[in-house]
Amino acid sequence: MTPRPRGRLLATILVPVAMLVALLAWGISSPVGSSPDDDYHMASIWCSAGEAEGICEATTDPDERMLPGDLLRAAKCYAFIEDQSASCPLPEGKMLPTDRGNWFHASYPPVFYSAMSPFVTHDVGVSIVLMRSANALLYVGIVTALFFLLPRRQRPVLLWGAAISAVPLGMFLIPSVNPSSWAVLSATGLWIAAWGYFAQTGVRKWLLAGLSALLLIIGAGSRSDAAVYGVIALLAAAALSFRRDRRYAVDLIVPAVLAVIAVVFFFNAGQSAIVTGDTAVEDGALSTGTLILINGKMLPQLWAGVFGLSGLGWLDTIMPGIVWITALTIFAALCFWGFRRGDWRKWVAVAGVAASLVVIPMYILVHDGVTVGSGVQPRYIYPLIIMLGGVALVGFARGGLGLGRVQLVIVAAGLTAANSVALHTNLRRYITGMDSQSFNLNANIEWWWNAPVSPMVVWAGGSLAFAVVLGTLVAVLWRGAATAETSRVDLQESVSS
Repeated sequence: MTPRPRGRLLATILVPVAMLVALLAWGISSPVGSSPDDDYHMASIWCSAGEAEGICEATTDPDERMLPGDLLRAAKCYAFIEDQSASCPLPEGKMLPTDRGNWFHASYPPVFYSAMSPFVTHDVGVSIVLMRSANALLYVGIVTALFFLLPRRQRPVLLWGAAISAVPLGMFLIPSVNPSSWAVLSATGLWIAAWGYFAQTGVRKWLLAGLSALLLIIGAGSRSDAAVYGVIALLAAAALSFRRDRRYAVDLIVPAVLAVIAVVFFFNAGQSAIVTGDTAVEDGALSTGTLILINGKMLPQLWAGVFGLSGLGWLDTIMPGIVWITALTIFAALCFWGFRRGDWRKWVAVAGVAASLVVIPMYILVHDGVTVGSGVQPRYIYPLIIMLGGVALVGFARGGLGLGRVQLVIVAAGLTAANSVALHTNLRRYITGMDSQSFNLNANIEWWWNAPVSPMVVWAGGSLAFAVVLGTLVAVLWRGAATAETSRVDLQESVSS
């Protein structure tokens, strides 16, 4: 048998590599323009570095830009039409005008778009794949760095919190050109990086402070609502770390400064207009009381949408029940399991994040005079779901969270199956449209990348890679899970005698 230290070393290499492969498979599982409002986000990226011939050209109208036609028209034929494949006729080589873009940084912060702009080439498809790959690599790289900087007792919380909330929305968004990619990364890492900063000493403490700052900028620089979530993450970390001493008071300076930076980001983005009342709906058809009642009853559907109840892409890639029911059940089960352990600091943090999951979407829905399903998408509140899953697991001393071997296998198998089915469904949606239900993705292909790898290889490789991630984690935790089972048996025998 492989010695334990060598096995752990292998796991630290295998897990990040396999996770990167799994994300890259998702990154090429859908065509150009497949994530929500991609025409807007791609145009903003193409023009973020200024005017350039054949990439972003000025027009006589200051609110318009000329952009490659195959970029602007990429999703026109298939968006919202689930039976239509991505085989759209594109005006290749032709520049077309558009007024959809973040030309004056009026709607979104410019950081995400500026960071993606170096990957822009005259080949739209190559550019998009490079951007998606870069975001997948960024996610894996930062989470891996965070893992090694955190105290050992906090590492399992990072891994489990990310794993139970990743399928399917995270796997789709992370390797995308949607700013929500960075919002997901910030939500996954910021709160625990800040928590680790409070707990660590020496060089690692200040590296975690720097990583916290980076994650805040990544989030707040992509979406203004991610700046709000950044403040919530910092408050959660401060609550989890609370102590009655001078060191804690001094340590608070860093998160306090980061919170101020987040506020500045927020109020410098157009999305903050909702707070100032600029987007308020007047003379709405429904009264405020009625909106609160309707949305209060429907709000859980918004949360469940994160796990696949709502479609991926332009909300038109509907996930089978085995995906969202499995992912939601595992998330809820582990959160409930996590409530076995904790002190008042944990309960304050959990209550704060959970309250945000109610208050923030309800405020927006009532403010805009709309109901769940129109106006607020699950990806908007997804970062809060990620944080809730992580904070709920705080307090366990062992990496396996006290789960037994059977429980670990069920969690790993369930998430692996959900990811595999979701990836297959996403591929099928664009290769032929959902009017075909054949298992063989290589049959009757209507759309695919100009690449030597086939759709079935992408599906099999992505599914296997994700299985390797979870299988490796279970293997590392296998011995500890046996110890946990033995301890419970001993305790039961002691109580019965």
